[in-house]
Amino acid sequence: MIWSLQVLRLVAALMVVYLHAALTAFQATGSSGVLPPEIQIAGTAGVDIFFVISGVIITRTGRNLTWQQFAWKRLRRIVPIYYLASIPAAFVAAKAGFGWREVVTTITLWPALDVMTAPILPVAWTLCFEMLFYGAATLVLFDRRFLPLLLGLFAISCAFRSAGPVFQFIGNPIIIEFLIGVALAFAPPFRAALWGIPLGATAILIAGPLGITPFGDTIDFLLGKEAFQRVLVYGVPAGLIVYGTMQVRAERSIWTYLGDGSYTLYLFHTFPISLFLTLWNAFPLAPDIIILVGVIAAVLFSWRVYERVERPLLEAIRRPRIGTIGAFDDQFPHRLSLPPTDGVGQFGLKKGEPRERLPDRRNVVDR
Repeated sequence: MIWSLQVLRLVAALMVVYLHAALTAFQATGSSGVLPPEIQIAGTAGVDIFFVISGVIITRTGRNLTWQQFAWKRLRRIVPIYYLASIPAAFVAAKAGFGWREVVTTITLWPALDVMTAPILPVAWTLCFEMLFYGAATLVLFDRRFLPLLLGLFAISCAFRSAGPVFQFIGNPIIIEFLIGVALAFAPPFRAALWGIPLGATAILIAGPLGITPFGDTIDFLLGKEAFQRVLVYGVPAGLIVYGTMQVRAERSIWTYLGDGSYTLYLFHTFPISLFLTLWNAFPLAPDIIILVGVIAAVLFSWRVYERVERPLLEAIRRPRIGTIGAFDDQFPHRLSLPPTDGVGQFGLKKGEPRERLPDRRNVVDR
């Protein structure tokens, strides 16, 4: 684990939270506060940073896993808490109504139906691309000969995106941001890359004032409208930031702990922010106070969900069931297969030798 990237995940999630809190403040007061909207829109790039980080992490962790282990670890990490977040989102969306397409897309995270369709939980549009990337990575782990085929499929789909939703989805240029992360996973350490952090951050911040920021809603993001522009304006700077962050040596800390919960923060932050909007409409405050309260409420609420729901849920799913075939493989995937011995038991113990030398399996943690 590159702990510095865990901290960057927290920063990326907070960028998205800040943007949505700022939009709420504007809805309630008609003002964006101290910072102009051209600067606040930079929070959009938090998603692009997430995509690049995913490319790095999945490439590095996937090297030591079978395709089955990789697929299972990704599914159990992403899907259960996402489904839980979709339940209250469905109650909220029911007021406006939704159809079978939204239900199918929410369950499968496949938006390319007869028309492009967003999940019921709006922020989950990014998970559609995450799952697409995980599926591609699983195929490559199964057989590396799939790699050129998948790259060719992406190129063809990108060239024929006007043919329909499937081509628009799997040929969406935003996938290039994942590929940037894949390339960075193989990049050697380079201390001068630290300069990429301020350079990338500056590029993201000035995009708004320069008028080159890509705009759109959830469906536009899935369709890939202005996606090439987004890759250049946000994706490339995100790559610089991620590569620079990879040069930073970090250890486990409160910041990496909060980074562990960044996925929960991303999924659940809109609930308290939207709930407060009703309050702000009735009792409007200064926009900067609304933004501050929204960010703090989102972080605290998501933190409790992470501690009380997501962590116990992941632990329950991770825990092997005694008697289940493959349970020991899942919990201890790197165990050694020892050859038969004459007069020597497992771990090199001779008959009658004390067993205190056996490793304590209770200290083995599945990461």
